[in-house]
Amino acid sequence: MPGMEGQLQQGRWLQPVSLIAWLVVLVLLALTPANTKMGGVLWLMLVVWGGWAWLRDWRSHGEPGDEGAWRVARVWLGFCLAGVACKLAGVLYWDDPIGTRHFEMRVGLSACAVYLLVRSVRPRGVDADALRWTLLAAAVVGLAVSGAHAYWGVETPSNRINWAGGLVMFAFVQIALLRLGASGRELGVMAGSAALFLLSVLLTGARGAYLVVPWLVISVFWGAWICSARPWSQRLLSAIKLAMLVVALSSVVAVLLPKVVEVPLQRLDMAVDEAVATLAGDRDANYVNSSVGVRLQFWQHAVRAIQEQPWLGYGRAQRIAFIQAWADEVGSEEMKRQIHVHSEYLNGMLDHGVLGLMSTLSFMAAFLASAWVARRWNRFAAIGLLGLGVLHVLMSITDTNTGTNNYGVMMSLSVAMILLARPGMGIRGTSS
Repeated sequence: MPGMEGQLQQGRWLQPVSLIAWLVVLVLLALTPANTKMGGVLWLMLVVWGGWAWLRDWRSHGEPGDEGAWRVARVWLGFCLAGVACKLAGVLYWDDPIGTRHFEMRVGLSACAVYLLVRSVRPRGVDADALRWTLLAAAVVGLAVSGAHAYWGVETPSNRINWAGGLVMFAFVQIALLRLGASGRELGVMAGSAALFLLSVLLTGARGAYLVVPWLVISVFWGAWICSARPWSQRLLSAIKLAMLVVALSSVVAVLLPKVVEVPLQRLDMAVDEAVATLAGDRDANYVNSSVGVRLQFWQHAVRAIQEQPWLGYGRAQRIAFIQAWADEVGSEEMKRQIHVHSEYLNGMLDHGVLGLMSTLSFMAAFLASAWVARRWNRFAAIGLLGLGVLHVLMSITDTNTGTNNYGVMMSLSVAMILLARPGMGIRGTSS
């Protein structure tokens, strides 16, 4: 992989890491869609490397390796710590088990690690070419896993909704790895990866992840448009070629895997039927046990409960007790199997009131604020961070993904790759 040996020589924090270890990192990253433990190991390595960077440089007060990346990492860390603090306050007040808050712990620790690594890494950063090809390999692995799920009923490594969300996160990272004057090959790898990740998401039938698909498509063409300094007419021609490539690749896969079209159509049609049945109160359709029906029932009951005690919430234990009571009230066995209300916003407020909502919004604001700061340093990184933020905002409407390990791991790895890979490329102006 090009530039890897030079990369290991130039990055101060990578000097102790052998070429074999770096290859192990890339292999784990490529296989992450097949096994969530791969991502968990990478997250642990990231945190350990961050701690090592702190031990190595804690006495140093020199300038960060890349000023722009450091500013973005600082904003990201600040908002993440605010989210952790708000959640911790609510957890301690209600004596909730801290061990259940995997998301806040994982994202908070990784944000600290990224901040420390950005301070010590030199401007070359982590080899973006190696990451680009590795993410393409991950896209192929993801398509294989989702194909097995669609055709043979093989379960995805994690809940299919947050698993599909993780694939979209990697697609946004691929966009963030673009640079000004990117070659046709780089654009092709980016577009091909995004198309494969998109097809994988469609095959899963994860409607919660479908919400972010339009923004992913917009981001792909947005990144391709601004990577060229050529006149707008030539850019338009390149965009048309890129669209043709994506359509051609998607069409070939759709022919080979017809469920790429069938699954999303079936899932969306089912969602409409479930919504109509739920709103009409049609018990013959077993609406109280349908995916949409369960969500609508939860949201209605949760809103009423929050209105009665909006400031401090009720704590995790009472939230679970509410769910069981609501399930008995409407006669839903599916609701009884749940421990959350399928909405990040409502779940946070049920648990810890305003503090819970502030924690939820802090992590979303972290992406938006980081993207705003990144626009002056690296426009492609800004697109990637904004995409991750849009994903988190939209997927939090209908699901509570922070209750899973995989979601926080994929988010942590995505932000780390964006801030540590080739920092400083695609600069529009200098940081001020």
